[in-house]
Order: sequence, then structure tokens, then C-alpha cells
Amino acid sequence: MNRIWYRQGIALLDEIKNTVTNTDELAFWYLGQMGYVFKGAATIYMDVMLNDHQQADGSSARWYQPPFTPEQGRADYVICTHGHIDHLAEETIKGIAQHDQHTRFIVPAGCCSVLKKMGLSDDRIIPVNADETVEFPEFTLRTVATAHPEYAQDENGNDLSLAFYLEMNGVKILHPGDTYLTARLIDELSVLPSPNLFFPPINGQDFFRTARNCIGNLNTAEAAQLSLILKADLTVPSHFDMFIGNTADPLEFARYFMKIRPEAKWHIPALGERFIYRK
Repeated sequence: MNRIWYRQGIALLDEIKNTVTNTDELAFWYLGQMGYVFKGAATIYMDVMLNDHQQADGSSARWYQPPFTPEQGRADYVICTHGHIDHLAEETIKGIAQHDQHTRFIVPAGCCSVLKKMGLSDDRIIPVNADETVEFPEFTLRTVATAHPEYAQDENGNDLSLAFYLEMNGVKILHPGDTYLTARLIDELSVLPSPNLFFPPINGQDFFRTARNCIGNLNTAEAAQLSLILKADLTVPSHFDMFIGNTADPLEFARYFMKIRPEAKWHIPALGERFIYRK
């Protein structure tokens, strides 16, 4: 299951830095799990984990090492969909924050206290709750609550897990983070304009992972069906390859997708591969 990076290190960082997009296109790079770099009018890191994570015996829980260190990361914004260590990774957040002073961090409002404990100042943290629309100079952001595994809020009623719908350079991106499939999620996502790019997690859930306190996600069939319901133009299966014991086969997603809708468009990303989407 070991994966080889298509591009990593300085080569990847330079490619991200030097990529220029037109007003009707957007570039993205897959960094594993639900981690992506999006580049258009701004450079956005979403759910990136740029540090290792060790198992009880001291060995790495990752199938492959990060592409570069947190200290090398350069982003205008970092978005975290929820507080789990592979989406809001403390070492990654602190490394980026300390070495790129202009980066701002967008998180569910219920996760703000976690960033403050890391030493981030209030002016660098942008809290959001479900059903919000926030206009930034470079993009528009909308939010929808997600169940991971249940809909949850903190003691002040702030959401803890969100799907993010971004529009940048005219390209509509739906990144749901981690979520179970619920009727509420379908209803709330369906009222949004159909995404150009949809990044569903596909690792699913089962008895053995649940017994290990490993919270699951959509499975391959659910991800494909949801893509069709939302009329996504291009679907990019995610969350299938980073951690030992929590993987899925993206080809299973592709086979199911082609079976139920042969003309549907999908792309299985390679680690560190640049993909430029044009409307």
C-alpha cells in the first residue's frame, strides 16, 4: 500500500508557488487523506496533515511520509473541517502559523479554542458555523453541518464539524471533510449550486474500525450516489490511503461510478500531482 509521491519537497512547493491560473480555472494538489492545496486567486490548504503520527509501538501510522514539513508550508488560508488529528493537525498548524505570519485559519467555531491553545491570536482565526456565507476578497465560502459520526456542537452551540463549499475563480468546490451520509446532509447540499469539483471521503465504516474507535465516512457507493444527486461535474475520491488500517480502494469507487453512470467524470489523484480544472 506504500504510495510514491508524484512530486514532493521543494519541487512540489515550487510548482504550487509558480502555478498561475486564469480566471476560469483552478489548480489543486492531493496531499493525502482529505488534504488538498487549492490555488486560484488565493492559495488554500484544506485538511492537510504535514506531520507524522505514531502508533503505540512508536512506528509510524502513515503509509507514506508527508511531502514537505509544516515549516515549509505557505498558504493564504488554512481550512480545517473538524478537530480530528488528520484534519486539524497541531504540529502542522503550529508550523505553518509560526513560519508564515500572514496565513489565516478558518475552522468550525467549536474548534477555535484548540487553535488558541496552540498560541494563535484571535486575529488569525476565522470561526464559522453551519449555514453561513462568508465573502473573502478572493473567494466565497459557504458552510453545511456534517455528522461525524453525529451532528455535534460545543457547550456554546458552536458547530464542531462542517462541509465547506467554496467558489474561487468561478470554480465551485465542495469539500465535505469527514461525514456520514444523512438525509439532512443530502437536503442541505442539494440546495447549493452543483459543484464543479467534489471531494468525498470513501473509506467507509465497519465493525472492526468502529471497535478501534476509528470513525468512518461515506463508503464508495454512497460517495458515488451523492455525487450524482448533487450533479457534480468532476468527482475526486479522497480519504483512502494515508493510515494503516483505515484505507479503501478508489478503483472500487470508479467501478461503481462507471456502472451506475458511465458518462460521469472522476479522477483518482496521485500524491503531489497537479490537476488544473477549467470550466
